[in-house]
Amino acid sequence: MKQNRVGRIILMSAAAFTAVGGFLADWNKTHLFNPRWTPHAKFHDAMTIMLGALLGSSGWYLLQKKGNINQTQLLGGAVLPSFFWIAMATSFAFPGAKGLEAEFPDKIKKIGGIPLNEGLLSTIMLSALAFGYSIARKKGR
Repeated sequence: MKQNRVGRIILMSAAAFTAVGGFLADWNKTHLFNPRWTPHAKFHDAMTIMLGALLGSSGWYLLQKKGNINQTQLLGGAVLPSFFWIAMATSFAFPGAKGLEAEFPDKIKKIGGIPLNEGLLSTIMLSALAFGYSIARKKGR
């Protein structure tokens, strides 16, 4: 199956960001090294970082083969990283769950009243994965 290269690049980029994003966002004093967090809260943060690393790396691995890949690899490369972002987006539905702005409002900027937080990031990443997958499925030139 021929694929559009741009779609694969978008998918691979999203998968790579999923793999390293937790380390970039949470390996700091607001999260993993926050002295106010309990050891169990830090455990959950570490688990989240590792899930992102594993899902993103797995997706990237399925996509990285040179040349064309089969439909199962392409779908897996899109779906595995999306699991992380779906989990992040739906976490807001749990009682008492809030984004970074709940504890560190100065760290989150707003554009048109919309906070640039985990909810928006999840939406952007899921959109990129869906867009990349839809493009990658089309025949390349």
